[in-house]
Amino acid sequence: SPRRVLFSREDKMQRYLACACIALLALATGSDAFASTSSLSFPSATTRLSRAISSPRPAVVARGSLGLRSQLGNFGQEEVEQEGIELSEELMLLMAMDVQRKRAVPEGSNVIVFGALDRTGQTICRALNIDGRYNACVQTYEGYENKTKWKIDGTNKPFSNDTKIFYNRLPSDVKAAVLCVEGATDVEQLKGVLSTGLPIQRFIMVSKQGIDLREDDWKLKMNPFLQLDKWNLLEETVQQYAENANWDYTIIRAGKLRGGPFFQSNFAFEEALEDRIFDGESKGVVLKLGDQNGQTGRDVLASAVVQCLARSETANKVLSLTSHKMFREDGVKCSVNNALDIAPETSKGGERPRDVYTPSQEEWDKAFNML
Repeated sequence: SPRRVLFSREDKMQRYLACACIALLALATGSDAFASTSSLSFPSATTRLSRAISSPRPAVVARGSLGLRSQLGNFGQEEVEQEGIELSEELMLLMAMDVQRKRAVPEGSNVIVFGALDRTGQTICRALNIDGRYNACVQTYEGYENKTKWKIDGTNKPFSNDTKIFYNRLPSDVKAAVLCVEGATDVEQLKGVLSTGLPIQRFIMVSKQGIDLREDDWKLKMNPFLQLDKWNLLEETVQQYAENANWDYTIIRAGKLRGGPFFQSNFAFEEALEDRIFDGESKGVVLKLGDQNGQTGRDVLASAVVQCLARSETANKVLSLTSHKMFREDGVKCSVNNALDIAPETSKGGERPRDVYTPSQEEWDKAFNML
């Protein structure tokens, strides 16, 4: 039968103060962010605790000053129901650390976007700037404007003046990072990014749909263009580094990427026209935990990235996002037209407004509540 334990306020506070002291020590020393990714099973509580106290974590800023007592909330004389399990000091410590880690990225934070010169990266930077809660940061090289194939419609440069550009160096004051390359990058390059020592709280990776489905669908597994095994290794690498470095991750799996504000810079006319039609016809999205299979608009993907930064419940989750022509019961409608505020096209005479639909804040709230 369930074991019923009543802790007094004084008893509880003594326990949590002791846990907080140990947690501050652990977070001040950090854990090894450069561990091998060959073993991807999660360590036991004892292993995690000893690693956090004894292993160095170079260049990663400790977050012990956040105050675990305030993170854990106000504990009174409430009764604690336990199914025959007695909370040990170590278990309470790990619970406290999880509460501290799983949080939204603070508004006003700098967010660096890796892969920003491609279409998805530019769209995410634009979405960050339009939303206004975070500052988009890009690390690139001088003269990149003249060597970038894609430029957002109605502009002559990839990024607006609101995007912070850093030439040949990384910013030191970022709280989150977004990796949004459209092709599977080399895992060693990813490790190089993850080992930069940036003081991030959240790492968001845009990945590929079909990873969980590939074993049961030979067409997915054998498709050389999808490279699902490689994407799977990249996801596992992000998860392992997040575990070792004590920051949160969010993985968003996208289907075949479509659309985006690049009609004028896409010289493949048939593809450009099909993407414009796709943007105008997609009026719903489906957001799920785990995997699904479909197509994903770049505008709605960029909006989802911003939403994940602002939501604590997306920490350490693998999500998938697909676009749909019609509203589905397992998804939400998209009622906001041209959220990126792209100017009407005037290249062929007259004005042609851009039609592309993304969820409103209320619709996003509903989508995340359905997870």
